[in-house]
Parts: sequence; structure tokens; C-alpha cells
Amino acid sequence: MEILNEKRILLLEDSDEFIENIISLFNMFVKETLVAKDIKSALKIYNQEKIDIIVSDINLKQENGLDFIQDIRQTNREIPIVVLSGYKDEEYLFRAMTLNLSGYLLKPVNFKSLVEIFESCAKKIKLSLMESVALKDGFVYNKELKTISKEKETFTLNKKEILFFDMLILNKNKVITKEMIASMVYENENMSDSALNNFIMRLRR
Repeated sequence: MEILNEKRILLLEDSDEFIENIISLFNMFVKETLVAKDIKSALKIYNQEKIDIIVSDINLKQENGLDFIQDIRQTNREIPIVVLSGYKDEEYLFRAMTLNLSGYLLKPVNFKSLVEIFESCAKKIKLSLMESVALKDGFVYNKELKTISKEKETFTLNKKEILFFDMLILNKNKVITKEMIASMVYENENMSDSALNNFIMRLRR
């Protein structure tokens, strides 16, 4: 799990006692743990800092941690997210299943379970790096998820855009011709010059 040594966790948790106990455990695996006690503070940290893993309690005093996770997943489907709970709640668990989580920790946190969760996060980060292709201006194409991302924002691609980026990767360091785009992206359907120009302009935006 060496890949986690330089990573940072954002912990959303409102119990001071739990925070004090868990940070020392987290920091055995990662470089730093940043703490927020409410969703507004968590979003502020997430937007201002480089965060690699999110750990969020579900049952906050005044809020639901799943609402925070749902906000994150609207723009970032790749960051590993782990949920915390003091008990197994089937309703919450069912909702959490749709949020592409890396794990679920029950309080009090068992060290063995924590190791397993961080191993899962490390694998996800490694896989993301292997599946990602750096583009210009800080954009990254994820070959597995078929998404484009920059910093904390992820953009969903349509079918032609996916075919276009897959074509670029398959033909790296080659000159891309109009005929190649017509064949591999438009799949030999009629492609006018204006349609091609509009397609390229949309990508540049």
C-alpha cells in the first residue's frame, strides 16, 4: 500500500472522540487526514485541497453523509469513498450501493477491516492510474470509465466522443486523417465537413 504514503484523506465526522482516535490510525497509511464536521466544511476542503480518499460518516447529527457523497459523485466518479456507520442500516446501505463506494466501516473500527479498506482504496487508485491517459491542458481520459476529467471535475462522453478518444489512443503518435475519423468514429455513416468541424469544436470546448 505504498501508493497511499503521499495521499490525503478527507474525513467527514462530527464526533470529536471518534476523530481523535481514528486520525492516528488513518495516518499510519496516508500522509495527512483533513477533518470536516459538516457537509459545508467538507465541500470547502474538497474544493480547495487535493483529496485522494474520502471517508464519511453516514449518521451526522444534523445531516446525512450520503448527501455529501452524492454531491461528490456528480462530478467525480473515480475518487475512492468509504462510509462509516455505528450500525448496519439496510436503507442507507441500499442507497450507498449506487454511489460506487470502496468500502463500509462499522464503528468501532476494527484494524483488520481498516487495512482491508485501504488495500481496496490503493488498488482503485493504482487501477485509475493505469487506465488513465494524460491529454493536453491537464485533461485526463479514463479508458475504463470512458470519461474525461480535469482536477476535480469529470465529464461524461457520448458515443462518438468515446470512439474518438479510443481512436486517438490506438493511433498514438500517428497522423489522424479525416478518413480514419469517418471510419472509426462515424462508422462510415455520412460525415460532412461541417459535421466534422462541429464535432471538433465541441471537443475543444
